Amino acid sequence: MTNQVYNPKFLFLSRIISVIIAPFYLFFNLFRKTYSLDEVEIKSILVSEYHRIGDVFLIIPALKALKSTFPDSKLVLLCCKSAKDLVTDLNIADEVVSVFVPWTNWEWSPVKWLRVRSLARSFRKRNIDLTIDFKGDLRNSWFLWHVGSKIRLGYTATGGSYFFTYPKSFPFEEHQTQRALSLIYSIGCKKAGSKEKKRIYNDSGSIVCHAGAADPKRTWSIEKWTELIKSISRYENISVVKTPETEDLIQQLKEQEFSIDVFEGNLVTFKNWLKNQKLLIGTDSMPGHLASYLGLPVVSVFGLQNPKLTKPIGKWTEIVTPNTSCKHKRDHWRLCEKCISSISVHQVESAVNNLLLQVKRQE
Repeated sequence: MTNQVYNPKFLFLSRIISVIIAPFYLFFNLFRKTYSLDEVEIKSILVSEYHRIGDVFLIIPALKALKSTFPDSKLVLLCCKSAKDLVTDLNIADEVVSVFVPWTNWEWSPVKWLRVRSLARSFRKRNIDLTIDFKGDLRNSWFLWHVGSKIRLGYTATGGSYFFTYPKSFPFEEHQTQRALSLIYSIGCKKAGSKEKKRIYNDSGSIVCHAGAADPKRTWSIEKWTELIKSISRYENISVVKTPETEDLIQQLKEQEFSIDVFEGNLVTFKNWLKNQKLLIGTDSMPGHLASYLGLPVVSVFGLQNPKLTKPIGKWTEIVTPNTSCKHKRDHWRLCEKCISSISVHQVESAVNNLLLQVKRQE
């Protein structure tokens, strides 16, 4: 097993906690009726994916496969509050419910944990037939157990097999999208049949630079973004997406009297605007997944983290990684600021030009 998904310390502690609490939940499982898939007509499905916005895009193929396999069921998706409007607009579930769970921000307030337990229990009145979580996180599994559905499906990377009707071993080396598909394939779901999505290539659009990321350790430096934008703008139109993380970059470009287009708006507006652009350059974050989902060419800059696990899924995708393996002293088990900083402007610009050349050849 190669683990690049969970912090090894978190993985170890979670499994210890899982063993400690096992007797309590195994006892209460004795009073729950046990169902098998063969005896349950799946009329309602609840899927939890409330950690990050980008994670939702990576499970869309699994959501489509669920709807294809259970076409008469109601599919409810739980997501984080910041994702709700965009996810609703994408129309990938019959109902989208935004939730806040404290562990996504490493909050340990007992009051907040009791509230989220009450939230999970509030779904019992819906009489959910099937609940699914793709993370393998003990806390997510605990949440689903309290929903009280007939069938509970999930991975046991951090323990908690007693939380599920159908617990599955976690495939650590699979891409997050394939991992979600593998889980639902294990209960007989089939890949959703679909027509080839028309690829978007708008030669008159802009090269979009999205320099923001939720974790600063995933970001490229302002100096390199500035150099890249100045270089590419000699032969392409450039647009920069305004986020809290990119305000300094935009200000610096303006102070240098450099003319750029700046996009500012909510996620739904961003999606609709992005469809008419030429290519997106970003780091390992949500915009790359959104652009790839829309069919837009994407250049994604990764640092130490393994792109084989979370890279955008699309025909027109170029991943830029450091030329050498990490030998830096760092304070994060999976992310390294020095690794992503080692990526040169030339590497990214070459990836952009190579990808544009590939796209033009296929047009």
